Amino acid sequence: MELNISRRNFLAGAAASVAGAAALGMAGCAPSEPQQMSDTGAGAEGAGTRWSWEVKPEPITDDQIVETLDTDICIVGLGSAGTTSAMAAAQSGAKVVVLQKLDKVITNGWCVAAFNSKMFLDAGQTYDLADIYFKFADLSNGRDNHKVVKTFLTRSGEVVDYVIRQTPDFTPVMLGSGHTYGWYINNDMATRYDQFHKLLDAIAEKAVAAGAEIRYNTPAVQLVQDESGHVTGVIGEGPDGYVKVNAAKGVILCTGDTSDDEEMLAAYCPIMLGVQSMHGAPCNTGDGHKMALWAGASMDPAPHTMMMHFDPTWMPEGNAPYSGIPWLRVNLNGERFGNENLGYQSHVTQVRFQPEMTAFQIIDKNWDKHAPKGDYKHPNSHSRSTADPANDWADALKRGAIIEANTLEELADKCGINKENFLATVKRYNELVDAGKDEDFGVDSTFMTYNGIKEAPFYALKRMPALLCTAGGLTINEKLEVLNEAGEPLGGLYAAGNASGSYYGDDYPLFITGGSHGRAWTFGVLAARSALGLMDESVETLGA
Repeated sequence: MELNISRRNFLAGAAASVAGAAALGMAGCAPSEPQQMSDTGAGAEGAGTRWSWEVKPEPITDDQIVETLDTDICIVGLGSAGTTSAMAAAQSGAKVVVLQKLDKVITNGWCVAAFNSKMFLDAGQTYDLADIYFKFADLSNGRDNHKVVKTFLTRSGEVVDYVIRQTPDFTPVMLGSGHTYGWYINNDMATRYDQFHKLLDAIAEKAVAAGAEIRYNTPAVQLVQDESGHVTGVIGEGPDGYVKVNAAKGVILCTGDTSDDEEMLAAYCPIMLGVQSMHGAPCNTGDGHKMALWAGASMDPAPHTMMMHFDPTWMPEGNAPYSGIPWLRVNLNGERFGNENLGYQSHVTQVRFQPEMTAFQIIDKNWDKHAPKGDYKHPNSHSRSTADPANDWADALKRGAIIEANTLEELADKCGINKENFLATVKRYNELVDAGKDEDFGVDSTFMTYNGIKEAPFYALKRMPALLCTAGGLTINEKLEVLNEAGEPLGGLYAAGNASGSYYGDDYPLFITGGSHGRAWTFGVLAARSALGLMDESVETLGA
């Protein structure tokens, strides 16, 4: 992905984003939970409201409709959740219409997690789902709906097996974690994003072959409800005007997250305001969330879970390996700012608050000896290892993702780090290494004993956070039904992928690599089956 963004331009944009947040009433503080939507329109210009979506738009009337479609299932959005949902719905015998706001399938990922899949079981691997849920719930700090999470854990395997059967031209690679699948060519990870997009295109084609109708360039703008509030359809805005889709069985929202809407970030995940996005197409503007809120749905309370990572990076020089290794980290002021052996997301969050959202890992010539070692507190965190250390390191050096110097002074100059502070920081760090105890930040002593920065050449690995997505959404139950404020199904409305909530909590569980797309596939397929009254039936023979 080529973003061609200079650091200066990025920082200007970040400043503008923060200024915009202040204009929304942020005043430099995280917002409280957004107010409930006003059914009265809240007066002129939404007086008395805080957020624009609290003002429910006027209903689109029949005289504004230029086309009406009757179907069983209407799916809104065509990414990981939408493609798989459309294929499953159509292959289950339903009449399906998909409304997609762009002119193509869209995705921002590359791998999928699943448990109890055939490939995993055939490989002779085992795991304890109860233990996995314990780890998940611990990271969520109790904010997850255990029934929803267990729906993923117990049924993701059969769903992924189903998708794999339907796409025989795309052979998955089982990653070392065992539960994760990627799709790339000749074991070349550089092809993973392109291959995953082609895989989703193939899934969409399967849906069309089974009878699904996809309306591209037709964003959904409003849900249709009967007098009881039950959702009976959705209105999209096509090239020629409004299209009303009557959905006898249900509407499934697969519209992605909120991270491309600055106001929704301010409301639900303000920590990511100003962080550079990795989205190739900035289309994740919370469309499904807003439509559902106008219809009376409830939303996960703020703050929503964030996916703000170093890997992949938006920086033009690309990624460097070992972003999760607890080497010394300094900011542009040359200061150490935290315990380097915390979890991966904690590191990214720390850097988010450093000057210019920038930090550097510092290591000496012995990087290859230090990297595989250490009593890591979070061994399953991102980028603790690399498949080809020497070549990956050399490639990052060539691209400028790793900076090399013969002296610490030269390294500081090359990185734009405050030299005086940097030299003092390294001196102090080496004293702690020699003492075998980190009295300043508490890094594990067994690691500190051999991680000195003493022998030239010296290296700096630049790290800046990137916005992947927000992972909070509409509250749902284990049947993927969207709930109202009373915790009851709204009726006729389902959600999957990052449009759905009731799943993640305080932190994204990195030990389930590919969990976001795994959830999208699983809930996309099961939402279609749920709307058709087939939720409890296996998809083992679906599409055969």
